[in-house]
Amino acid sequence: MFRPLLILMALASAAPVHAEAPLPDAEFAVRWIDGAYVSRHEALVAASERFAGAAGQFCARPDDAGLQATRSAWRGAMLAWRTMDGASGGPIVLERTGRMIDFRPTRTKDIEKRIASGAGVDPHNVSVRGLPAAEYLLYGDAQPKAQLARLKDPARCAYLQGSAGRALEDVHQLDAGWTLYEEQLQGEAEFFRKNLFSETIGLMLSGIEGAIRRLPRVEEAQPDAWPDWRSGLTRDAIGAQLDGFATAYFGPEAGVGLANFVAAQGHATVNAKVKAAYDNARAALAALPADQARSSEAQRAAVRSALSALKQAIAGDVGVALGVVLGFNDSDGD
Repeated sequence: MFRPLLILMALASAAPVHAEAPLPDAEFAVRWIDGAYVSRHEALVAASERFAGAAGQFCARPDDAGLQATRSAWRGAMLAWRTMDGASGGPIVLERTGRMIDFRPTRTKDIEKRIASGAGVDPHNVSVRGLPAAEYLLYGDAQPKAQLARLKDPARCAYLQGSAGRALEDVHQLDAGWTLYEEQLQGEAEFFRKNLFSETIGLMLSGIEGAIRRLPRVEEAQPDAWPDWRSGLTRDAIGAQLDGFATAYFGPEAGVGLANFVAAQGHATVNAKVKAAYDNARAALAALPADQARSSEAQRAAVRSALSALKQAIAGDVGVALGVVLGFNDSDGD
């Protein structure tokens, strides 16, 4: 009568045992977040300060040289944000920073109404503030040569300066949050370290998906189908998002990236797959013309396909290697 029970016990002992997801120790967690995330935040702060400073100098004496300098500083700030958004984490989600400084579509009619009334930047309306609002003021509707004369209007330039200043304030809102997050990661409670990989990998996937969505899917796409149509920044913006992912995954220097932890768990082949997919995405992006109007659907499709393959390598290979359970929205294909 005991034979069936013995057989069941033998089968149970032979069944595969799923090991728990590896838990990063506090030393690795803090070193990774500080080196691969806080460093990008600090670069975003510096770029945002340069933009706010350039806008202030330009508005004090609006001329073509100042406008070009302000546009350059705006591009630096936007690309620094795209680098951060390529693999975000920590307080960025809680503060909803992306919504605050990069909300689209920009409500240009509402911006014009506020300028006409002298009301200034509305701190509570994300559609009339942030970096996209500044893009509109600096480039117009893809009419860059017409903007100097318009920005000589003090109210208009004040709105530009206010948009830059508001974006800088939003970025500085993250300063204390990153400090607190590092303290939480090295605390006695394991909660934040247990959730570290699921949160950061999910946000890597979201960043890549965001890059995919920056490319229109029709052959004869209208200019405003591109998120960056006013400034023509699309290719550089996608490249910056890939930079952010690479910094988070491979690390800004040896021993700092997530790839080091993956390799330490015996999954060096996973890193090789991710690197190959990343290189393919870079190659496809390099083939995309800098002038977005000259790109073909075939070229855009090649970039989308390469980004989707990178996304799948992260969701599948990296997620499985680290025992990370991802939600459908994090891991679904393009």
